Parts: sequence; structure tokens; C-alpha cells
Amino acid sequence: MKKFIIASLVGTLIIFLWSAISWTALPIHTHSFRYTPKQDSIMKVLNGSSLETGEYMMPMVDNRNVGMFDKEAMKKHEEMMKNNVGKPFAMIMYNKEGISMDPCQFIIGLLVDLFAVMCVVILLVMAREKLTTFFMRWWAVMIIGFVVALNSYMLEWNWLHYPWHFLKGEIIDTFVEWGLCGAWLSWYIGRK
Repeated sequence: MKKFIIASLVGTLIIFLWSAISWTALPIHTHSFRYTPKQDSIMKVLNGSSLETGEYMMPMVDNRNVGMFDKEAMKKHEEMMKNNVGKPFAMIMYNKEGISMDPCQFIIGLLVDLFAVMCVVILLVMAREKLTTFFMRWWAVMIIGFVVALNSYMLEWNWLHYPWHFLKGEIIDTFVEWGLCGAWLSWYIGRK
């Protein structure tokens, strides 16, 4: 149990610190978010529009009072999609409370990282008899990183058209943090 706790805590610190360094000290995310010289006028319109905090896609059919399997709403959505093929669209993530660096964000970030690392440690321990070398254990962790990147960021690129300038930093972070964490876990769990 002690080994599990140490492996998980150190792995969590590795992932959390990489993320912090990546976003604050390295140029990986310099172009993740684009600048527009019209930002003041856009924000003025958004702030004056009574938007609630949320993510918006435009154009979009009115889905405020729609149930999950509302056939009429689905029909309107299909029609809207057909009418807008090849036309510009926008997604806006709006937070009317503003930017904050609440200490709870750091705690939640650490907890999310901890649970992710704990899951990987459990998998490595369960596969200990098969993953007999450092490289095999490290590669198993990297495969988990590939799955995370493929099943999240690449699907956002495919279905929601998230721009590559945003996603590439996220994918780099995923591979580097799991590569570093995987090296730690591979060494530590492999010790007798």
C-alpha cells in the first residue's frame, strides 16, 4: 500500500508540475488562444447580451426547452445543419463570473491528476507479471497517453472542428506528462 501511495503521489506531482510549467514558462501554449483586435467590441456585445455562463455554438437551433429525444428538435437541427454546410460557425465559451485563480482550481486539478495516476498505477500493478521490463511498463503508460489524446483531443478536432493551434499544445502536454510520469512509475513499480 505504501508503494501504491508513493507511486501515485509522485506521479501526480510530475503531471501537475509539467502542466504548470507548460502553461506558464514554456512556449507550448503561446498560440493556443488567438487574439483579435476587435476583442473589446466583441466582449461588449457578449457582456450586454444576458448570456449565462456556458459554451455556445452559432448557428444553433433553440434547444433551451428540448428533451433528449425530441423528434421535432432533431428535425430542426438537421435542417439547420444542412442549410449551413460550408458557412462559417462560431463556438464561444463564456464565463460571466470572469477569470479567476481560485485555490479550489489547484486542489481539483491535483485531485483529477491523482485519480488518473492512481488508475495507471493500478493497471501497472495488475499487469506486473506481463510488464517485466522498464520499457514495457513505460510503453504501457504511453499507450494510455495515446488513448487519452485520441479519444479526447482528436475527437474534438474531428467532430467540433477545434483548431489545431489549440489542440497541438494539449496533445504535446499529454505525451510529455505521461512520458515523464510513465518513466517514474516504470522505475518505481519495477523495483523489488
